[in-house]
Formats: sequence, structure tokens, C-alpha cells
Amino acid sequence: MASLNSKEIFETMFDNNIVISYIGPFDGQILSLLASNIEDALWEDNRKVGKKFFKIFIELSQNIYLYSKEKSTGMGLDRSAGVGLMLIKEYPDHFQFITGNLVDKSDYEKLTEKCNQIIQKSKDELREFKRQQRSLPQSNENGGGNIGIIQSTILSGYPPSYTFHKIDDDNYFYVLSIRIDK
Repeated sequence: MASLNSKEIFETMFDNNIVISYIGPFDGQILSLLASNIEDALWEDNRKVGKKFFKIFIELSQNIYLYSKEKSTGMGLDRSAGVGLMLIKEYPDHFQFITGNLVDKSDYEKLTEKCNQIIQKSKDELREFKRQQRSLPQSNENGGGNIGIIQSTILSGYPPSYTFHKIDDDNYFYVLSIRIDK
């Protein structure tokens, strides 16, 4: 397989409207740096969109930090942090916030069910669903991480788009995309 050179990587990112990308551990220090970059890149033009974007960033980043199957303790991290990816794509009328991380088969099944439930609900139904989910014990057995997806959907006003890519019999790569109007 041929490797991409720096020019090809830049052109690929530019052609796909990618304004920010990150792959690696989602720990507090890195999230702080990413949040600062997002603020610098997006809040200048529209403070309201920037605040909404920041809240969605926090929700979805925490999901990777807590629930990614792949963990990292390297790079001077104090504790294990989930590993994943984040892309921000810009279009004339909206941004697309995309996250991805490794999940196991049982999380794949739970996340598929939760995402399907979220997609089918109105904004008021989502608020009630979020209250119900908050009353459940915090654990992966209850499909942990779904409150962030629910809150992101409420904030964006659009249903999330998601897909799973099967890696092997036990692992899937989970991609979640949220639209945020400018």
C-alpha cells in the first residue's frame, strides 16, 4: 500500500472540508487543547454556534474517553484514557462533528439499539428519555455513554448519523456524526 505524502494528506483534508482532526487518547489535557483550538477556529464568527459546538464536543469526547475499548496510558497520562478520532468538517451552512472509536460486540448491540431509539424520538421525547437514562446506574451494562448522544442530539436539533465497521468477530469501529447549523 502506497503511503500518502504531506501534500496528499493536506489535499485530502481540504477536499473533504476537514477543518480539525485528531486521532489518539482523549484525556483531560488533550481535550483542553482541542477545546481551545475549536474555540479559536469556530467561536469567532458565531458565539451561539460555538457554545453549542463546545457542549457537543464535551459530550462526545467524554464518550470516547470513558467507553472506547481501546485505551492508552502512554504520553504521560495519569490514567487510562479511551482512544478514538474526531473530525470537524465545515460546509457553507453547517458543521459536521464526527467521532469514532473501537467498541466490542456487546457495546455494538447496545449502541445500535440506543441510537435507533434516539433517532425515532422528538425533542421532548429525548428530554424525557435523558431523564430516564440518568436514573439508571452508571455502567456499560446499561449502554453507558448514551446520555452524551442524547444531549448532543437535543443540542443540534438533528438526529445523529452512525455506522459500525466490523473489525473482527468481537470488535467494531463505531462512527457517530452530529450536524450543527451555523
